Amino acid sequence: MTNRVNHRDDLIKVNSNLKFIRSIDESCKFYRSLHDSSGLNSQLNQSPGGFSLSVSSQPQLLTPNSVKKIYQSNNWKEIKKLQDQSDNDLNAIYTNFRNHPNNCWNEVEDDTTGEHYFMSWDVKGNYVWTYCASVNTINDPFNPQGKFSGITQYGVFSKTTSICGIHSYNLTTPTLLVESVFSLILSNFISKLVKQGINFLSSSLVSLISEAAADAGLDAVFTIASAALGFICSCVVFAIVFIGISYLWNFLNKRFQICVSIYNWDTVNDCLITKQSLSNAINPGQDLSTNLSIKINKQLPAGSTPSIPGFGLTLPPDIGQMLIKTTESVVAYAFIVYENLQTFLQGCSFSFSINFSSKQNSGFTYAFQCPWVASNGHYIENTIQDPSSFLKKARSNWVSSTNALTTNVEYIPINCFIDSLTGGDADGSDNYQVVIHIGNQTN
Repeated sequence: MTNRVNHRDDLIKVNSNLKFIRSIDESCKFYRSLHDSSGLNSQLNQSPGGFSLSVSSQPQLLTPNSVKKIYQSNNWKEIKKLQDQSDNDLNAIYTNFRNHPNNCWNEVEDDTTGEHYFMSWDVKGNYVWTYCASVNTINDPFNPQGKFSGITQYGVFSKTTSICGIHSYNLTTPTLLVESVFSLILSNFISKLVKQGINFLSSSLVSLISEAAADAGLDAVFTIASAALGFICSCVVFAIVFIGISYLWNFLNKRFQICVSIYNWDTVNDCLITKQSLSNAINPGQDLSTNLSIKINKQLPAGSTPSIPGFGLTLPPDIGQMLIKTTESVVAYAFIVYENLQTFLQGCSFSFSINFSSKQNSGFTYAFQCPWVASNGHYIENTIQDPSSFLKKARSNWVSSTNALTTNVEYIPINCFIDSLTGGDADGSDNYQVVIHIGNQTN
């Protein structure tokens, strides 16, 4: 059977209570007419400003306990199997995003609440969605024209693996908009990102989100604060690749690619990745700033009762009811990708520090190197240090091993793993994964 996408008859495979409303191109025309006829766009053209984009919550994975154990035990063979399965599951949807970015979503109605949001799905029961639960008034000193905030999530579900990934953006506006418009803007933004791929530029994100709003019938010019750019780029990468790392490798064109996943299993501490230091390394988006400011929320305590709609996450009720049947745990994590800036006979290295929320100046600093002709190595110390100075220190302390590199911070275990040690070679196939587990991996 051809893995068809967005056929109305297949929506029942996601949830029988979901109702097809119209395709996204029809929705864009509808909201353009609404915003023009109401005088909203005329008002915005006379008084522009107040629109901004930031990250509301970092990526979170909802998984069955069996999948959780695979990640916690750092079973590389099974992890890579999950990545391949996820790639296969979502390939048709993401291919449709790339080939038809202006007509790859549909507006649906949640029969439980009557809410409208946007989805894309396939015949096998894989799906993605964007959803805004509510719009709230705000008082933002950094954006005084911004009066309303719509926290809008992007969710991905892989049927074969039963893994769901969710993260949220904060869309700030000077005027009140209905929730479905926030969902529509983010849908347009996501499909534009997927079409552009991992080689996007951080400097292009402002134009992409503004174009997404224009497609949604809103004459808006968005801004992104420079301090938020690193976090946004990290989330954008997650939106483009989800957990399907092979898609990432196939798209990047540099000599080395290193994917770093940082899981926070600790039930006490939120973690903040503050600064990084780069040596011939660059992140997707090519933002050379050393400020990351990526927050990773703490793990829900063992025995917590997941709430409907889902683990303290404000999911669409019908989707939440489905996920609660297939997923049993949730973990927040950061997803950071590095590649080498200069590719001729040069590897790359990087370092970053992670702060714990429970005690000032508590945390650790980590470094990794991928040399041109040598084994990969990493190094860690259980104190917050300047990443640039730490990277210099690490150069005489590299540990080249696929066994766990460990330390403890305030009795909290930190375990770091590299999937392979092989250094650079001539065919450009050097792709590596690094995993850092914070806290007790049996939680």
